[in-house]
Amino acid sequence: MTGWSRFVSEILLAALALVIGLSLGGWLAYAAGESPWRVIEIIVTGAFGSGYDRGMVIYFAGILIATGLAVALPFQVGVFNIGGEGQTLMGALAAGVIGAYAPESWPHWAAVSAAFVGAVLTAGLWGSIAGGIRAFRGGHEVIGSIMLNFIAAGITGWLVVGKLQAPDSQNPEMKVIGEVFKLHRFGAYNGAPATTAALVALIMAFLFWLVLEKTPAGLRIKTVRQSPDAAVVAGYDPAKVRFWAFTSGAAMCGLAGAVMVLGESWRFRLEISDGFGFLGIPVALLGRGRPLGVVVSAILFAVLHHGASSLDIESTKVGRDLAQVIEAVVVLSVISLPPMVRGLRKWL
Repeated sequence: MTGWSRFVSEILLAALALVIGLSLGGWLAYAAGESPWRVIEIIVTGAFGSGYDRGMVIYFAGILIATGLAVALPFQVGVFNIGGEGQTLMGALAAGVIGAYAPESWPHWAAVSAAFVGAVLTAGLWGSIAGGIRAFRGGHEVIGSIMLNFIAAGITGWLVVGKLQAPDSQNPEMKVIGEVFKLHRFGAYNGAPATTAALVALIMAFLFWLVLEKTPAGLRIKTVRQSPDAAVVAGYDPAKVRFWAFTSGAAMCGLAGAVMVLGESWRFRLEISDGFGFLGIPVALLGRGRPLGVVVSAILFAVLHHGASSLDIESTKVGRDLAQVIEAVVVLSVISLPPMVRGLRKWL
């Protein structure tokens, strides 16, 4: 199969998985007594009905591009990063600490840059624990990264509630970040946290493609993915390539965490991630691990995530949980369709 035909087949498989997920969601809505077409209308209107709604879709899409890349990059070398939730929490914590306690005399660009760099480095270091266990000790990265999610939740909870609790709030959260750390929101979106961070996420997706397709590092990644033995013969160390791919992917969750703190909540609070680290998994799977696919998939999931929130208000039969069912079915379809198609080809 040529590269072009493989690309087309991946698009068709992703589209089929999305159709299956939406179809089952529509069937469940019908079984609950709601018209599937009305559900679609509510979701689309909820995502694009106002400037605020469109701004929220942009905000969610930027976060999901980052968490999707966090899964897609390690996937290129055959490892699965399922620790995005913990990595996002640690990145958001770093951005919140820097924003709350660093001097407000810094220029705006320096303050924002410091918060982003701190978040990316912290998330990358946190992810490197699971990456190192996988690469150098032979432990399974899925188990390691899942456990680190719980550890990250425990650490952030202990720090916020026990050490960094905001004195003016009864909620488990830190104090508000300084004004120079806040990302400027676009005025066209009526207060929605749509900022230039979405553009930064797109740039990161482009850099991912550039590294993968145009650099020696990309060649090493492809060689390790296709044949670790050939990589050894070529002088590459598969363990190091897997480690750096996993660590670099985890660092992308730091970008997502920083966007949440600097662009939306303006402070770190417990459970700030709200599952976006996990949602990056179906985004990457639906996007087939490709940068462009991740961007398109992130936009689709952002529309579904925000638009489905209107179901709680506009429908008495179904709620926003329907979106989670659709997302789960999409993941199962993406996983199960390729072997089914290969078996069908072999049978034919």
